[in-house]
Amino acid sequence: MKYNLQQIMRRAWQIRREKGHTLCTALKIAWAEAKGGKLYTFRMEDNRASISAYLMKLICSGLADIHDQHKHDTLRAALLLPCDANGVATMDGKTCGLCKYAARNAA
Repeated sequence: MKYNLQQIMRRAWQIRREKGHTLCTALKIAWAEAKGGKLYTFRMEDNRASISAYLMKLICSGLADIHDQHKHDTLRAALLLPCDANGVATMDGKTCGLCKYAARNAA
């Protein structure tokens, strides 16, 4: 399948101007849109401590079932995702939702 590179670059610059992402993040989003998928952005640097605290909470509870183990593995992988200069990580929707949940329920 051929992609219109000019259109992808234009969309990336549009995303960069509108949302203030770095060009790298904007290109990831533009490519995902071109391929028909969807990527989400999450301000990882602002929430890294909360996610780590939630991970500790999961570990202290003993990872009671397979769902807790899956949450643990997904959040550990999310913490290792590269962030752009603004501290924004690009990820799939399920991981982004789990990171938001962890940030809210860390305490």
